[in-house]
Amino acid sequence: MVAHGLLTSMAVVHAGVVTVWEHWTDLPPEKRDYLFERILAHTTFVAETLKDLTRGLPEGMAGELDAMHQRRPQRPGVMRSLGDAPD
Repeated sequence: MVAHGLLTSMAVVHAGVVTVWEHWTDLPPEKRDYLFERILAHTTFVAETLKDLTRGLPEGMAGELDAMHQRRPQRPGVMRSLGDAPD
């Protein structure tokens, strides 16, 4: 059930980003704002859900996951997560 909720949110994020990417000039500002609000709401939901899931991990596992996150390849100039400084 959790995976279904996360997949649903990721589908909303993906569709929103693709729509903004492909139709930026055709979208009125209020529609872009609406799409960005949905994207941010769903990314927040996914992040909070994953944080809740990691709270039940054995000691040390959360630190290992954080280290894996830091080693993950990033596109230049892309922020790792909301609130992180750009590369």
